[in-house]
Amino acid sequence: MMRIGSMVLFKNGYCYQSYGWNLLRPLGKLQNIVSHLDKYLIDDITIIRPIRDNENDSTLLSDLNEIKKLKSSTPISFGGGIRNINQLHLISGLPVERFVFSSALFNKESSLLRAATDLFGRQAIVGLIPFKLEAQVSVFNSQINKFVSVDKLNNIELCDEIILYDCENEGSPNGFNKDVVNNLKINPKNCVFSGGVSDLVNSFINKNKAPKALAVENSILHREFSKSNYYEKL
Repeated sequence: MMRIGSMVLFKNGYCYQSYGWNLLRPLGKLQNIVSHLDKYLIDDITIIRPIRDNENDSTLLSDLNEIKKLKSSTPISFGGGIRNINQLHLISGLPVERFVFSSALFNKESSLLRAATDLFGRQAIVGLIPFKLEAQVSVFNSQINKFVSVDKLNNIELCDEIILYDCENEGSPNGFNKDVVNNLKINPKNCVFSGGVSDLVNSFINKNKAPKALAVENSILHREFSKSNYYEKL
């Protein structure tokens, strides 16, 4: 059965509410948000640090310390700001099951993802592709803080699964643009859909082309949530 999880944006010690690729206001401390989500018995929680340029190591280390203290009964995936092999030792002791990489998908060489695979196993490696679909698909490269052509993507095959994150429809119901799958030529059975995903949106999913999982973002934090709302519509 398709997994139903949550996407949480976390930076500088706080979780944030975001619409249309803009961080708007803090939602609260990470542990409080995760404890809240634990009650819904979802399949997993993906915690992403939305780094959209370079950052200093002190900010990264401060956020990692919060992750280290995290207590959750739900499997956790984590990513954001891990851009070189030397940083892998910083995340190796975190209480998470999977690690999410985005900027590494734009590197021509694959040393970071291969080193992560050696440390954690391929099943623990997830790719994140933030996208917007206008006349054509463009994807966000956080290292240079701008959207670029999909031709710049590399190393997708090294990831166990790919999160497709709809930046334009982030935070809106009935928003996720399913046409991205055809444009990127990625098998949806290896994908997680996020950005504009809510329990009202599942009519867009063709059962023969259903994703591997859904990661619900803002809406899951604002009202009572039930996985059955999704499954009933599939």
